Amino acid sequence: MKRNAFTLIELLVVIAIIAILAAILFPVFAQARATARKTACLSNMKQLTLGMLQYLQDYDEKFPGWNWEFFCHGGNNGLPRDSAAFWTMAIYPYVRSYAVDREPLSTIQ
Repeated sequence: MKRNAFTLIELLVVIAIIAILAAILFPVFAQARATARKTACLSNMKQLTLGMLQYLQDYDEKFPGWNWEFFCHGGNNGLPRDSAAFWTMAIYPYVRSYAVDREPLSTIQ
């Protein structure tokens, strides 16, 4: 007699093996993901630091200005906002993209 299909026991054994392998591998994948996020954050911090150092070198060792009025008074109060007053915009030409300061730090554990 020729068998064309798996028996129920064989299927259950295969499913059990897959479940055991998944239970072993999921924590490893989660740890690798956390490590990748930490590495990405470290890279972003390096880019921001190098951008600030390059800005300082170009502008006679002076840090970019800060628009305190905008934050202290709850907004621009109808006045046009000078985006160059924010340090992230001041060092933007020295970093690769806007994304380096957009990565949420809460994802790092």
